Amino acid sequence: MFFKVSKEGRHEWWLYLAGVFFVLMGYTLGQMPLKYALEAAASADPNLDESDVLAFASDPDFAKFGIDLNFGFFLLLLMFVGASIVLWILVVHFHRREWKTVITAKPKINFNKILFGFALWFGFGICSEIAMYAFNPEDYIFNLNWKSFVPLLIICLTLLPIQSSFEEVFFRGYLMQGIGRISRHKWVPLLISSLLFGLIHSANPEIEKFGFWIMQFYYMGAGLLLGLLVIMDDGLELALGFHAATNMYSALIIGYEGAAIQTETLFKTVEYNATLKLVVFLIFAVSYYLICARRYEWPSIKKIFDPIRLDYDETV
Repeated sequence: MFFKVSKEGRHEWWLYLAGVFFVLMGYTLGQMPLKYALEAAASADPNLDESDVLAFASDPDFAKFGIDLNFGFFLLLLMFVGASIVLWILVVHFHRREWKTVITAKPKINFNKILFGFALWFGFGICSEIAMYAFNPEDYIFNLNWKSFVPLLIICLTLLPIQSSFEEVFFRGYLMQGIGRISRHKWVPLLISSLLFGLIHSANPEIEKFGFWIMQFYYMGAGLLLGLLVIMDDGLELALGFHAATNMYSALIIGYEGAAIQTETLFKTVEYNATLKLVVFLIFAVSYYLICARRYEWPSIKKIFDPIRLDYDETV
């Protein structure tokens, strides 16, 4: 059902290919304010040069450039605003489809599901952190600074959902539906979108800090789970809530050295065990799926191997 709505409007293969290109252009344009701020800071500081600007992607240290963390975070999120605007234009004006069709196959978006998905995954995060704190309280530093936390909270409530929503709509909505038009088997877009989701995060600083394979296992595993939620539920709502909770938790609650999101979180950890975090993620990911499957009465997981029936003979 989620793939079937892709037959609305224009759906030629080359439109999806052009769409990916234009989204990347929007993403690049959205980076311009950040790039300008970094270059301005580098030109004003004799200890910095162009190499420091180029190295920022693998070491997003705003303090090094004398940029306030909240302002830097704001600049970082603008690239997703640019990409989101381009994606909306593509879906509505080029593909000539309703925006909601890349989010859900149902008559309207279910915001209660988004909130449920958010609360469930955010709650799992809190529970896991409490357990880890009980065993290693010395690894946690309370870091509350109201002067910086309040602006951060505003940014997280306004711009951060745009970032997480863009990734979900682009990977689990636009791309999965586009690939599904060619493959006609649900597991193919699930697998390809998950691989792409992992590869697109290869530039994140966690890759260099904790190792390529362990972090790719996490990113691709997260992509598989999110894609699975979309296929089973015929919509992005649960995935949108999950992704927003993940990023909100990282930006507001727990921070660590080497994270892609560098903000003035409530707590800082001095020790980050990537392997343990991966194991905890897998346990909670399975739990998340099982709870959602029971709550929304999903059919067997074998649904991902069903063929995609577009129910018309037009060549894609």
